[in-house]
Amino acid sequence: SFLFEYDTPRMVLVRNKKIGLTFRLIQLIVLAYIIGWVFLYEKGYQSQDSIVSSVSVKLKGLTLTNESTMGPHIWDVVDYVFPPQGDNSFVVMTNFIVTPGQKQGTCPEVNALASFSWLSFCNSGGDCEQLSLFPTGLMTGKCVPYNSSVKTCEIFGWCPVEVDDHVPTPALLSEAEKFTLFIKNSITFPKF
Repeated sequence: SFLFEYDTPRMVLVRNKKIGLTFRLIQLIVLAYIIGWVFLYEKGYQSQDSIVSSVSVKLKGLTLTNESTMGPHIWDVVDYVFPPQGDNSFVVMTNFIVTPGQKQGTCPEVNALASFSWLSFCNSGGDCEQLSLFPTGLMTGKCVPYNSSVKTCEIFGWCPVEVDDHVPTPALLSEAEKFTLFIKNSITFPKF
């Protein structure tokens, strides 16, 4: 039966110059094709493809601030990273200025911008151009008291106006340097 059979290949040595030359010529043609066409001309070993890449970034960390105007506050990723979903970048906030009770409404313009100080001082409503854009809001055209001795133009915007000439030092979110940043870069070559 075929289960108990054993085959061995038989090797035949032919001493003929024509057959030997034909055999070596075929080998040479195959070798020339591989070296000449595939490697040198087509550069088959240097096949190229475009990449499909994606980068994802994840930031982890918590910090605590105890600002007198806000009280204790825990800051999470949602609070200190913007924009929340990146546009090829992200920013980690490390400091901020608190303006308690700020909401949209009308209020006197703060004379904090030295380059615009001549715009905000006034003596009467005629000094304030109505519907004129100011760096902190839209002028209403009214001249209102800022304090007991100074009058400024009234604006419609975020009130009270932020006074940013006293930036907290050290930075309120200085713990941001200890946050963990995960960067995942995934690259694939679809052809391969």
